[in-house]
Amino acid sequence: MKEKLNVFHIAILIYMIELDITIFELPRVIAQNIGTNGWLGFIALSCLASFNIYLYWLVYKMGNGRSVFHILEGAIPKAFLYPFYLLCALVWIGLASLIGKHFIFVFQLLFLQSMNPMIIFFLLCIMVYSLLSKDLYSISKASTMFFILTIWILGLSFFYFNDWKIIRFTTSYFQGASEAPSIHGWAEVYQAFIGYELCMFLFPYVNKESKWFRGVFGGHWLVTFVQLIVIWITFGFYSLKQLQTFLYPLINLWGYVELPFINRIESIIFPFFLLVNLISTVMYCFAALVTVKQIFPKARPKLLEIVITCITYIAGFITLTLRKSEELLSFTFNIETGIAFSFPIILIIILQLQKRKGRNTKGET
Repeated sequence: MKEKLNVFHIAILIYMIELDITIFELPRVIAQNIGTNGWLGFIALSCLASFNIYLYWLVYKMGNGRSVFHILEGAIPKAFLYPFYLLCALVWIGLASLIGKHFIFVFQLLFLQSMNPMIIFFLLCIMVYSLLSKDLYSISKASTMFFILTIWILGLSFFYFNDWKIIRFTTSYFQGASEAPSIHGWAEVYQAFIGYELCMFLFPYVNKESKWFRGVFGGHWLVTFVQLIVIWITFGFYSLKQLQTFLYPLINLWGYVELPFINRIESIIFPFFLLVNLISTVMYCFAALVTVKQIFPKARPKLLEIVITCITYIAGFITLTLRKSEELLSFTFNIETGIAFSFPIILIIILQLQKRKGRNTKGET
């Protein structure tokens, strides 16, 4: 019997998926698109993400724990679903590749500038395959271990207390943004939460009797809390104009930390952030894997894992510069945001129609 995920493992897994490369630029994105006291808008967007998670909970309850594939295939012929499955798998592989490759580009801003980024990305893909070839329970245990190895970074917050000024928050709200207020701007901030939607692939790996969705909500609000700490520190440490000009404010913030036994604290922190981004990359590859298995259920063991890892690496050749990588990552995150909201709505409509059809059938008999 396969081991089931518990609430704690699920919370950590959701936390690790959501806490990806976007954390480095999050304060700048908020300063540019929301403005002063942007953390309030960030909390509002987190509540919106919680509502989206609630929709997935409704799908789970209405479908009695059935997987999303069983729900879809119970209403739509498989022949029509296969192109849809393939398209979704390609989006998730592309997103996994972009998250991993973008981290490599940011890493190279500080280290190994002369090395070909595809060599480093190749090493990352080897780590991706080593986890992807395991079951979800093993991936979850790895993410829990990585969480323990990285959570200490929050302790660096105490280094900024002497120069942190609450007056920098000002008494105005959502003013001074460098970009005109728009849905696109708020959507760009919302990208920091993307990852929770992968909870729809956890349905077969949990006990139906457990209240495992508490783990999904808990993981989401835990990462929201960590992101808020980063936002509060940067907004109280730098002026709004400074945040709007920094490419990656979190990296600038680390440069302020001075320790007697190390010259640059980033050289310690970055390897640990590799573990965080590794889980995000692996889980999007996992989403693609379980989706492709619906098309090729009799594929040889480990073959699909190898193919998906190879496509992930090949997709890395699309982005050869940091700017191109940032643009494509933002575009793909917007697509994933659309998937995150549309998927549960479509599933709820299908389940309602199936329920109504079942009542009509009983009435006829």
